[in-house]
Amino acid sequence: MGIVTVVGSSGLTVQVTIDGARMESLASAYAKQISNAASTGSFGSIDLGRGSNTVSSLTTGTAQGVVTIGGSFAMSGDYTNLLIGSENSASGAVSPLGLPVTVNGSGITSNSLSVLAGNTASTSFYAGNYNGTFVSTAGNNLFDGTGRSGNWTIATGAGDDTIIAASGVNNIRAGEGRNLITLGTGTNFVASEGQDTITGVENASDTVTLIGGDSSVTLKSNALVVDTALTGSAISVGTNSSVFGGTGSTVTFTGETGTIIGTVGDTISAAGDLQVYHGTAQAISVSGALQFISGTGDTSINAGLGTIWGANSLHATVDTAGRALFTANQPNTTGDQYIDASSSRGTLEAWTGAGNNTLIGGSGADQFVFGTQFENANGNSYATVTGGNGAANRFGVLAGHNGGDITITDFGSAAGNMFFMYNYKPADADQAVKNLLDTATVSGGNTTLQLDNNMKVTFLGVGDLKASSITIS
Repeated sequence: MGIVTVVGSSGLTVQVTIDGARMESLASAYAKQISNAASTGSFGSIDLGRGSNTVSSLTTGTAQGVVTIGGSFAMSGDYTNLLIGSENSASGAVSPLGLPVTVNGSGITSNSLSVLAGNTASTSFYAGNYNGTFVSTAGNNLFDGTGRSGNWTIATGAGDDTIIAASGVNNIRAGEGRNLITLGTGTNFVASEGQDTITGVENASDTVTLIGGDSSVTLKSNALVVDTALTGSAISVGTNSSVFGGTGSTVTFTGETGTIIGTVGDTISAAGDLQVYHGTAQAISVSGALQFISGTGDTSINAGLGTIWGANSLHATVDTAGRALFTANQPNTTGDQYIDASSSRGTLEAWTGAGNNTLIGGSGADQFVFGTQFENANGNSYATVTGGNGAANRFGVLAGHNGGDITITDFGSAAGNMFFMYNYKPADADQAVKNLLDTATVSGGNTTLQLDNNMKVTFLGVGDLKASSITIS
């Protein structure tokens, strides 16, 4: 631990024990403020005694209360500063203050208060209705703004701190301990370095950045969580909230809408609709509608409805109550993608694009469209498709499709399965089907058709493909 020296009372100085470079910077800024005030002569410093301490009204200047002993103190009047530390006499340095200190600042009448506490034991401060800065550089601390209004900047060291924010604009940075942070109405910014429990309320705008990880965060509507930690946290947010980042966290959206971006290995659930962007290896459960955009890795999706925009190396199992729509490629995406909806309660509509796609439908009436032209991802489509053996499925292409090689593994497994070619508008549809069948080659009990634009479609296990199973319109 280090020491920062601050101008005190009666020509003496006060030593503030600090823990870490961040605390040293904040304590030094306070010391410079007091030194500047003292050099101009607009400064008064008062040693506080246990019990009540009142300062007379000041028209200008800085009024600093100083605590160098343990105990309980009450402040009233126009105090602008509070300093808690060890008094340094002319004979030399003294030991750091290591006794509990409690200060009731509810009677302070100035517009703002700056607090610097360097107590290796504990400091408890009860705020009033004013703005301020609370910096406690060591020990276990309590800042209590319950029921108060005011804008506060609050910073604590590596102890286990309790912070109850006032209703205003709060900028809170707790240290590396196990901190308990309760936010009020208003606007709150929290940087969490420790293993913290953070709780918010409605009618607030909360932004929480997780640095240390292994925290518990429970916020309400309109919240933002930036999870930069490498260890997971438990995060719960309300409607219209967003979560960025995260590694191995559990994230719960309790409201109607939410957004989560750039997570790795998170477990995500939502009571309403959810947008998921650029995640890797996620487990997602959404009661409402899911928009899954550019996710990758081994991913589990369970949703009421789902729209899935794929990305390279996506390997997803999908279960929806209603329709799941899969489009294979985002711009400049040509890598492998795998969609398995075999256990889905709903239906799958899948559009293959450039690259290698594996698609597995469920027991519903699924539809598969091959060789789709996507912006900036316009290459041959190679797909292996399994429709499922429940309701009849549809497989096919749109006019203007890309080339490629498509394999349908189970065309004969469900009665009524159809192959379609849409938007061709032939003068004679029956003749168009006959012409297509004339391209067929049969080998090993499988049939391959040669489509336009250099696309082949192979029907495994089908040696006698019927015209009644094909429609061209």
